[in-house]
Amino acid sequence: MMKQLSVKELDYYLDDDLLKLLNKEDIRYIYLINVKIISNFEKFFTTFIPDSIKYFVVVSPDLPIKIIKESLARAKDALEVSCYISSKLLQKSMIVIGLQSVSKKEEVKEPSGSLA
Repeated sequence: MMKQLSVKELDYYLDDDLLKLLNKEDIRYIYLINVKIISNFEKFFTTFIPDSIKYFVVVSPDLPIKIIKESLARAKDALEVSCYISSKLLQKSMIVIGLQSVSKKEEVKEPSGSLA
């Protein structure tokens, strides 16, 4: 099972410290995933998770966080993969959040023009 969530629904699944980390991020999508049916994480991420610049993954305490992080890093060409554990998630569940960060260099380049 894979369900798309809204930002408002994250309160039900993430601990407060994780919500604070996400507060400043530009969220593209959020998926709640029941991993009971997943036999190969890398294949699952390649097939079902959209591409993103950064990934913020939250897993239930019973899941292998290191394997999930490495599988996502291999499956996607991401600049950053962050994985965390949340006590609020049901067993065998994870949330994958695709983030799009704005480069500070792009923000500075905005007022470019001729100096003549």
